[in-house]
Amino acid sequence: MTNVDEQPISPKAVAPKGRPTWLVVLSSLTLAYGGLLLVSGLSALQDPIAAARLPVTQAMAPAQEVLARQLADTGLQILTGHLLGIRLRAAGSLVLAMALLYAAAAALSRDRHGRTVTLLAAWLGIIYQVASLPVVIPIARDYAAATAPLVASAMAADPPTASSDIGPVETPKPEAVAKVMRSVFVGIPIATALVGICGSVLLLVYYGGRRGRALYGLLPPRL
Repeated sequence: MTNVDEQPISPKAVAPKGRPTWLVVLSSLTLAYGGLLLVSGLSALQDPIAAARLPVTQAMAPAQEVLARQLADTGLQILTGHLLGIRLRAAGSLVLAMALLYAAAAALSRDRHGRTVTLLAAWLGIIYQVASLPVVIPIARDYAAATAPLVASAMAADPPTASSDIGPVETPKPEAVAKVMRSVFVGIPIATALVGICGSVLLLVYYGGRRGRALYGLLPPRL
């Protein structure tokens, strides 16, 4: 006699028999992104202010060289005031990098746990992107506010050439320059976070959806 209270047992994940195109593509992107995060995280932990010391690869006019040096010095001061946040974000990127690399390896090696670890890595990626914003946005705001007067002064010292057709061109005011720079510098990390979140959502859709369940033998049997 059948027990009416008996619940069906959920099927256990099985090793995939093949590698569909979507799995290879997503695993390759996951592997590449994980590698980039690993390198950037290690670099940031070793030298948190390395971004302020970018080498100059081309010759510049004396005025431009002075401006570049001032911007670099300002960036160095800004990053020095956010060392704890930079190191914490770098540590988080290392954790996410290891999770992504393990997930990509598990999926490509047909490990039956590949779906589970990829879903966990995707959620970890979303958490990382959201948690990074309170670190990078204040840095972007501080840098924009500190460098706007320098850029405005440089633009005032070397105003754009006026055209006879459109008349004289006014030099932007420092307030306007600061507003534009703030929008640009704050917009970049937000856009980067959105791209990262979209990548994690893509993993959730494929691995967490019907394709992923079917690949790992998790679909309920047809009656």
